[in-house]
Order: sequence, then structure tokens, then C-alpha cells
Amino acid sequence: MTRQKGMSAVGAAAGAAVVIALAAGVFAFQKGMEAERLQSELTRTRQDLDKARADAKKAALEVAAASKETSQLKIHTERLTAERDGVRKAMEDQQAAAEQMRADLALAKEQISYLSARTSKDVVRGMPKTAR
Repeated sequence: MTRQKGMSAVGAAAGAAVVIALAAGVFAFQKGMEAERLQSELTRTRQDLDKARADAKKAALEVAAASKETSQLKIHTERLTAERDGVRKAMEDQQAAAEQMRADLALAKEQISYLSARTSKDVVRGMPKTAR
């Protein structure tokens, strides 16, 4: 009976070892599957990060181009504003010159009218000298 008990104990120990080995195998398999899942998730995350970096770089280039265009538009706007102001000043100057010419013409008409109506000695004494 001792031998049977010894065999039973060895069998039980062997069975326990098999169960423990199976449990360890299942545990290792689960950990391996979890490691694969995490590796796959890490790969997807890296791909997403690379895509985000590429998108950010593209956006930065677009912002730089828009900034350059905005700067050029600002310079062009300033140039056009200066040109507009110059044209406005020239028009005002021309209007002032036209007004002065009207006044000179009116004075000349007055002088001609006066000269036509007066005798020669009265001409110099009473002639208008400035525009009114």
C-alpha cells in the first residue's frame, strides 16, 4: 500500500505539475496575445502621430504662404493708398488752379470792359488791380 500511496502521490504531483504547466502556458499565451495587441496599438498610434505631424507641417506651410501673400497685399494696398492720395492732391491742386484762372479771367474781362469804356487818361487811374 505504501507503494500505491507513493504512486498516487507521484501521480498527484505529476497532475498538479501538468495543471500548473497548463496554467502557466495559458497565462503566457494570454500575455503574448496582450503584447501583440499592445504592439499593434502602438503601431497604429505611431502611424496616427506621423500623419498628424505631416498634417501639421502642411498646415505650417499653408500658413507661411498665406502670411507671405498677406504681406504682399498689405504692401500693394499701401502703394495704392499713396497713389490715391496723390491723385486726390493733384485734383485739388487742379481745382485750385482752375479757380485761380477763373478769377484771372474775370479780372481780365473787367479790365477790358473798363478800358473799352474810358478815355486814355482815366484808364490808368481807375483800372482794377486785383480780382474780387
